[in-house]
This record gives sequence, structure tokens and C-alpha cells, in this order.
Amino acid sequence: MNEPKLSRLQASSWIAVVETYQECNRRYAAMLREFDLTVPQFDVLNAIHSLGDNALPKRIAERMLVTRGNVSGVLNRLQEHRLIVTRQTLNDRRSFVCELTPAGAKRLDAAKTAAALFIEEQLSPFDEDEMQSIERKMRAMKTHLETLDPVAIALRAKTQEELVA
Repeated sequence: MNEPKLSRLQASSWIAVVETYQECNRRYAAMLREFDLTVPQFDVLNAIHSLGDNALPKRIAERMLVTRGNVSGVLNRLQEHRLIVTRQTLNDRRSFVCELTPAGAKRLDAAKTAAALFIEEQLSPFDEDEMQSIERKMRAMKTHLETLDPVAIALRAKTQEELVA
């Protein structure tokens, strides 16, 4: 098989990014568990808070860049925990708006405070110039990733494999 040449630096850089992302997610999720929330629940509560009277499931899903189906289960769990309530909209009886309960607002405020502290402490080893550099590099990486076609790359690899076989 004719494998692409991956430098040791490319491999270790990629692994460092992935490991850092995974560790950040693990620790962030652990912090939110102290508030009896998952990351998606926290994100949905934030979306409901920021959308206000426009907190329809469709808008929440759009805000979170997921499907409405993904949001439905989270909304159900938040209702079961009495952190949100729903009410029908005035102009369309088939749709409903989500609202934070007083307990939901209190939990969100506490979790937001902890999230801000988490981010502050996570980035505390870096000075302003380093943080700006990290941000630029991560945004450049994301912009580049958006130009890649994973299916085309896989097909190219499959074609090379077939040529060798």
C-alpha cells in the first residue's frame, strides 16, 4: 500500500490537538456534573435563556447547530428535572416555547459562574499574546478543515488502495 508520508511533527501535533480537546471536554463535563447537568443540557439552558420568547425547539437546535430531534431528548430531560417548562405559542398551537423555571435559572447561573472560572483557570498559564496566538491558530485550523472534503479524501485513499491491489 502506498501510504501518504506523515511527518512525526504532523502526527504529534494532530495528537496534541485531539488529546487537548478530549481532556478539556472530560474536565468541563465533570465540572458541569457537579450541577447535575450534561454539556448538552447546559448548552440548551443557555440557548433558552438567550433566545427568550423565541426559544422554540427549532431555534434552539439552530443555535446549537444540531437537529431538532437531538434537542427533543434534552428538552424532555430538562422538563423532567423541572428546569424548564413549555407553553404553546399564541399564533401556532402546534409549536411551543421553552422557558427556564426559577430552579432552572438558578442552576444555569451557578453553572455559568463555574464555567467562566473553568475557562479562566484553564487558560491561566498563558499570557494575552499566547492566547491570541492560540486563538488565531485554532481559527486557521478550523477554516482549513472546512475546506477539506473527508469523503473525497477517503475515495482518493480507496482508489490508491485499488491501484496497488
